[in-house]
Amino acid sequence: MRKILDEATGLEVTHQVDTFEGLSRHARDLPDVVVIGCLADVPRPSVAARRFLDSSPTASVLVVDDSADAAGHVLPDAPRVGVLPLSSGPDEFLSAIRMLAAGYAFFARPDYAGPPEPRSAERGRPPLERITRRETDVLRLLVCGQTNSEMARRLSLTESTVKFHVQNLLRKLRLPNRASAVAYAYETGLINVGELSETARRP
Repeated sequence: MRKILDEATGLEVTHQVDTFEGLSRHARDLPDVVVIGCLADVPRPSVAARRFLDSSPTASVLVVDDSADAAGHVLPDAPRVGVLPLSSGPDEFLSAIRMLAAGYAFFARPDYAGPPEPRSAERGRPPLERITRRETDVLRLLVCGQTNSEMARRLSLTESTVKFHVQNLLRKLRLPNRASAVAYAYETGLINVGELSETARRP
């Protein structure tokens, strides 16, 4: 994980520890996102995250854990926590960190089976419109962190057309910005574990 972070643009590692005791020492000097994996003295990441959040409830924490009940340990009452499987690729890892830094929580699900269905109506509001296949392609690349110009080259579209698709999918999903679109992609299961890495490699 450290190598991925060191090579990422716009991210800086402030501390690296391998024990929960070491993590606790930095509780008063929190970075934008705390990444918690297997620690020597607390080997289960979700348990370590829960203990850390008990002392630092405002922290943004990314938990790298394959346990089926990991989300149950840390997500219900933690507004800025993400759970990502160990099998996730570099692009998913970096997207998760950026999403948490933007203030969103999520649980990446490995059981995606197709395009997301529109969410049910809330408080009498009409259901969300279904996004098109092309808008889904744009959303996947957006989650990979690609710019409009990069998406235009990848999809053989003009940059203005990509901008149109981004604005349209945000409107249909009633989302305010790109960070919230990333959150939506994870929450609905649009993103498969390992899928972002494959998307990034595809010419």
